[in-house]
Amino acid sequence: MVFIDVMKKEYVIKHKNIPVLTFFMDDETYAFQELGDIQSYERLPYGIEERKSRDQNVIQLNAWIQSRGLPDSRKDKQSIKERFKVDELKTLTIQAYGLNITDHYWFHKTEQSLKWESVNHFDNDFDIVKPGANYIPGIDESVKRNSPNFCVDGSIEKRWIINDGERYLIKGSRYKRMQEPFNERIASMILDLFKIKHVNYELKRTNDNIPYSECKCMVNRDIEYMNAWWVMHYENSGKKDLYTHFIDVCKNNNINNAKERIDEMIAFDFLIGNEDRHRGNFGILRNAETLDWLEIAPIFDNGNSLFYDQEDEDLQNCGIDSLGKAFGDSNRLNLQLIDCHTWYDKNKGSKIVDIIINELSRNERLLPERIDTIADITKERIKVFEKSR
Repeated sequence: MVFIDVMKKEYVIKHKNIPVLTFFMDDETYAFQELGDIQSYERLPYGIEERKSRDQNVIQLNAWIQSRGLPDSRKDKQSIKERFKVDELKTLTIQAYGLNITDHYWFHKTEQSLKWESVNHFDNDFDIVKPGANYIPGIDESVKRNSPNFCVDGSIEKRWIINDGERYLIKGSRYKRMQEPFNERIASMILDLFKIKHVNYELKRTNDNIPYSECKCMVNRDIEYMNAWWVMHYENSGKKDLYTHFIDVCKNNNINNAKERIDEMIAFDFLIGNEDRHRGNFGILRNAETLDWLEIAPIFDNGNSLFYDQEDEDLQNCGIDSLGKAFGDSNRLNLQLIDCHTWYDKNKGSKIVDIIINELSRNERLLPERIDTIADITKERIKVFEKSR
């Protein structure tokens, strides 16, 4: 007698409507069992390598799907599990087909007749917010099970909304000072000042006066974002350092101003002390149909800066350096990699501190002494940067 595992279901990962690979998963526990066929090597998502063994591919596939969903570090994870009656956040990601508003990958059971056009979140509505209701960054009863809000990363409370047909991301804060939304607005104002391409963030408040940031989606049904991890693994780096390798790979794919754009990002991260420029927080935009690389993605996600997580009493012991995750361990050391400073105007540089003081002063949770200390440290950073030019 042949035993048939009725809980074993075949799934397919697609890039838009193009099948990329199949895999098998337990339909009840969502435990991965084995990899099926790879149907499009050129469209394999980052992290799944064709040269690896089948067992390694299963591990990679599991990690890839986990990365598409809510992380265990998510601030409101317990309330989400209770609201939707699940033991694992991964369950919600799978039920939502892994669809996000970042790239054009998704997956479903092969027995289902689903098309990209009927499920993607660029063309189709999602969630329901009652008329007159105020948006909140967290996941509430208005979120449907097929929502892109189960397919976002990061620890902070955040969610996608639709406003006048456009997709916007709103984000809250993890700390009692709620400084991150103000930092996002400050970053946008500084980048505007120097005409550096970026995602614009606005400062908003809920009906009960909780601050959050809001930004418009930087991609659409035709253009997708591919992070720096994907870029760095696109070609073999050999013995190159990651900074040189990243820029060379971009140039090889017809992004000729990659160095100028990355140098702007590195300098900016030093000036504001951005501690979260990991390799998921910068990358490229590409055409989702032709796979042509288009440009370096605009600078985004700048909230974890300006000592956002430091207690007031600890600020005096903070120096001008900060954690640098893009190409090394230090934002100050990363300054040694760059030499493109044509964007920087010293006369405008003097306005950076004014922007920081004015915007942080709008946060009623911050003491004036804290703001003054942050301003003083920023002045020192500006001096160091100007000497490095």
